[in-house]
Amino acid sequence: MNKINQLKNILHKENCDAYLIPKNDEYFGEYVSENKDRLKFITGFTGSTALALIFKNKSYLFVDGRYTLQAKTEVNKDFKICEVPKIKPEQILKRINKKITIGFDPKLFTSNFLKNIVANNLINLKAVNNRRIYG
Repeated sequence: MNKINQLKNILHKENCDAYLIPKNDEYFGEYVSENKDRLKFITGFTGSTALALIFKNKSYLFVDGRYTLQAKTEVNKDFKICEVPKIKPEQILKRINKKITIGFDPKLFTSNFLKNIVANNLINLKAVNNRRIYG
């Protein structure tokens, strides 16, 4: 079973509709060590900045214009590549007309980012044990 399907199984067990994965580690430094590169582990993307939003039935990778071509070659074709700022995660979430629960690792996000994600969206955030996801 591939990593995306394993993640989707965990989403089901955790009663989550989606999961957020940033490029950064818990230290928010410029570089992420190989063993902390959660985004690469799940998606295969090696660029220096990105965010994945993985639903049970659709997956998105948000990158800036520098990484659009790279993402298309490195990431599974099931991902929709979204170029920020043309398309932001908040815009995808606003299209959903029902309350959803998004799993995340709280050590990897700032409070401002999380506030922006939940603002004007029907979203519950749920901390999920990342060992279940990343082994």
